[in-house]
Amino acid sequence: MISKITICNLALAQLGQAPISSLTQEDEKARRLNLFYEPVRDEVLRSHNWGFATAEEPLALVEKQENRFLYKYPQEALFIRRVYQEPYRHTPFRELFHPKYRIRVVESDCPQARAEYTRRAEDENQFDASFVKSFSLALAADLAVSLTGDNALAAQILQKYTLSLDEARRSNMTENFAQSGQTDAFTEVR
Repeated sequence: MISKITICNLALAQLGQAPISSLTQEDEKARRLNLFYEPVRDEVLRSHNWGFATAEEPLALVEKQENRFLYKYPQEALFIRRVYQEPYRHTPFRELFHPKYRIRVVESDCPQARAEYTRRAEDENQFDASFVKSFSLALAADLAVSLTGDNALAAQILQKYTLSLDEARRSNMTENFAQSGQTDAFTEVR
């Protein structure tokens, strides 16, 4: 079972640091982990189309203006990947702030828009193994200089994070082909 502490301790292990037992303990490591955990998690979620963090839903119409429709930005969305109208007609869109309603909106020419997006996944038990690895490495890279003062270590861990993310993308692409019944050249050779 993956927990916040497990992910934090994986990051600390990459830095050669002793593990922590709680994020509320009074030490610099726990304070820094508390500071960095959520922003780094959200950044890593946005960096890839993680299956466990993908959601789809109809968008709530806020306003219609001539040939454009303004929809409320989904509350738990970190990154909208596509806007479409069934049966899967993709449509251009843009995100903006609506000053009248003081909310973030999605603008599209689609009258009944749906969105596929990366949601803010906060339950560590839903994270897949490749995300946990990538996230812990990103967390370690962001903490490296402040906890160890070692710029070379930070660069080394950042490189490991990049490789981990690339591997997650390849794995996810292969998994998506397998689920759709398609294969690619890489899968056929294997």
